[in-house]
Amino acid sequence: MWLLRWVKIRIIERSAVSGQRSAVSGQRSAVSGQRSAVSGQRSAVSGQRSAVSGQRSAKIQ
Repeated sequence: MWLLRWVKIRIIERSAVSGQRSAVSGQRSAVSGQRSAVSGQRSAVSGQRSAVSGQRSAKIQ
């Protein structure tokens, strides 16, 4: 009887650990998502700058 209880406890512990791992991997993917969003903002800013410089060169011509 105690063996059955021990096996149940082990199964619960394993599922808890796997749940923590999936949570950590979820946080990592969220961080990488934030990084890609930041890089996207940077490329948008550089795009605006090139557009402004293009307008200036058009005015000069």
